[in-house]
Amino acid sequence: MTRPVEVAAAAAGGSAAVLPAAALRTVRMMHLVERIAERFNRDDVPLMVLKGAALNLALYERPDERPMTDLDFMVRIEDLDTAAALLEELGCLRSEVVFREDYFPKYCYEIEYTAGTVDPVLMDWHVRPFRLLRYARLVREAELWQRARPLAIGAATVLMPAPDDMLIHLAAHSAIHGNCRELWLADIARWTRSRRDQIDWDRLLDTVERWRLGLPVLSAVEAAQRLFGPVCPPRIHAALAAMRPGWRDRLVLWHAPRDGKRRLVAFAINLLTTPGLRFKLGYLRDVLLPDRAYMNEWCVRHDCRGFTGALLRRCLAPLMRRLPALGGHNARIEVRRSGIHGLGVFARRQIERGEIIARYRGRPIDRSGTYVACHASPSGRHEHHEITGPLRFLNHSCRPNARLVGFRLIATRRIRAGSELTIDYGPGACDCPRPERGAPDGP
Repeated sequence: MTRPVEVAAAAAGGSAAVLPAAALRTVRMMHLVERIAERFNRDDVPLMVLKGAALNLALYERPDERPMTDLDFMVRIEDLDTAAALLEELGCLRSEVVFREDYFPKYCYEIEYTAGTVDPVLMDWHVRPFRLLRYARLVREAELWQRARPLAIGAATVLMPAPDDMLIHLAAHSAIHGNCRELWLADIARWTRSRRDQIDWDRLLDTVERWRLGLPVLSAVEAAQRLFGPVCPPRIHAALAAMRPGWRDRLVLWHAPRDGKRRLVAFAINLLTTPGLRFKLGYLRDVLLPDRAYMNEWCVRHDCRGFTGALLRRCLAPLMRRLPALGGHNARIEVRRSGIHGLGVFARRQIERGEIIARYRGRPIDRSGTYVACHASPSGRHEHHEITGPLRFLNHSCRPNARLVGFRLIATRRIRAGSELTIDYGPGACDCPRPERGAPDGP
């Protein structure tokens, strides 16, 4: 039986002020897990914790032993709508998806939420344990739910994978990311040694073989053994080594650590390695012929004229990324993480004062709408429009480096490559003292 450990209690007996910052953040994150679990328990929505959150509850004694950068939860696909409503009720915000939001949950395995504003906590909400599309067809997450065990956290209860399933998940996750973090390998070694008598080794071998995870599990186990000594019993290691992975298993694991950067190669590998002809044909159709709603977004993002122009530009996008001159204004910006703001818009090259950075389209809406830009039209009137495309991620600054004028984003000062682009949301956006009218924006 998994022993529940209330992480917050580890700080008892000492002043919170003397705890390391990582430990304080862990305690805070585990309190958030407890709040979420209590709310899900009230509506009888099953909730599973994975990776760091599960290990801090069941394995590590002190909050400074296992730092976390985010929280990982898993819910059933049929509970997605209910889970989203509960998270919204708790004040959590869903992060914006930059590309292909319609892929979730059929092709993408997780979505991201944040909780808090001063020091936001990132949360990954899974519907499947692994991101690779091949494993979406081979791994039966229903078995994880059937074998999961309850774990107490305060007055609430969460589920975590059975000891053997937990080892499989830790090992496969580490291997998919190239075994790049010693922390993940330490988790594997410590979990295996502490649960050696609780792990059903025969069931583990059967599960690994049926799910075609022999290669990633063996890769992670051997990487952990090189750093921390023997991990699995010798017969288990020999059985894992005796499993003969096919070329599809080798190909998908080889490319897994870099699939976020090589999207065309990832697409081809998904087609080659994912089982199920009908599924692959549907995936091919959705990638090559996306629905009109998605292509309308492309029209706005790339300033295309019509559905056909958007399709053509989308097909040429890989070439445009390599030849920035073909990308026009949109080659100047990119969307990526922005500190505490979540996502933001950043300059890909130096932009001079007065230069048009990007264009967007919008439709007039009232002030109660979302993603509203108040800009000066060519006639001098101030109008409100809904922003779509990448510029909807523009963040506020009381000393902005750009402004919206007539459906154009224009630099108000020189902007260095890699700097975040910001605009002034207007009165009430922040409590900073606003410069006097006519005062310079800055250097």
